Parts: sequence; structure tokens; C-alpha cells
Amino acid sequence: MSTADLERFVNLEACPLQNVKFVQKCNETLNIEGALTLKNFLNEETVEQLVKEAKENQHKAFYSNSTHNIYLTPQDENFPEDHIFNTQITSSKGCITTDQIPDSSALKTIYKSDIFKKFIAEIVGEKILYEYEDPLSSINVHYAKEGQELGWHFDNSSFAVTLLL
Repeated sequence: MSTADLERFVNLEACPLQNVKFVQKCNETLNIEGALTLKNFLNEETVEQLVKEAKENQHKAFYSNSTHNIYLTPQDENFPEDHIFNTQITSSKGCITTDQIPDSSALKTIYKSDIFKKFIAEIVGEKILYEYEDPLSSINVHYAKEGQELGWHFDNSSFAVTLLL
């Protein structure tokens, strides 16, 4: 995919993914603050299209309600019930998986973009990123109705990319 293809969806003026100084600044921000927010990352039309797409596919979502600790590990009987390892948090949400997202979606285009993958690799300090092998989990769209939430937790991976629409 070329820069022109990516520019159909990503605001490369606000977020010049191939600009060395921009990448360095993003890396520094991530290392200092522990998180990086890219304001105006997507073009306005892309945001509108992705919101529309998400709404159109919401009927496909699988909804669940579960509890877990912040480490996503089983409770540990060696600690009291109110210990952080045993404190349970609720996650109640809906989700559609990669196979339910249209192939024409900007989400898939951006995810597969070598430019985007190189940008993410550089800011998280990896030499190269590979696409997630699980055909269902590389891209997920989460839905939260009134009163639902994704309980706070530590991810099992070294980093995550979240696009909040």
C-alpha cells in the first residue's frame, strides 16, 4: 500500500507517520507517559464511515458479562479475598471479530499497511511487527451499551493499539 492509499483514511498532515522527528516525538511521549494519543489521526470522512460501519455490524456482536482481576489471572487462594490478585472487576461488552469486519473497511486497510506497521514498530521499539495469526483477534470492534464497561486490566501483550470512535 502506498502513502496515497493510506492518506485516504489517515490524516498524514496531522500524523506524518514516515517523518523521523514525528516518530521520535511519539516514541519519547510513549516512553515518558506510558501512553500515546494521536489527535486527528483519521480523516473526518473515515471516522464517519467507521462509525456507520460499526453501527451496521453491531447486530453481529457477541455480548458477554464476566469478572476478572486486573492481571487476567485466576484468583490466588494464598492471598485474602480483598487482595489485588483476588479483587474482581466486571467486563460487560459486545464484540465483533476480524472475520465480521468488511474487507473494504479502513480498519483492515490501516492494519495491513506497511507504513502503519513500521510506524508502530518504531514507536514501541520493535524491529518489525507481524500480523496477528489468530484470524478472529487481529481487529476487534467493541460495543458498550449503557451500563456496560471493559474492566480495567493489564493486557497480556507488550502493547496495544486502540482506536476510539
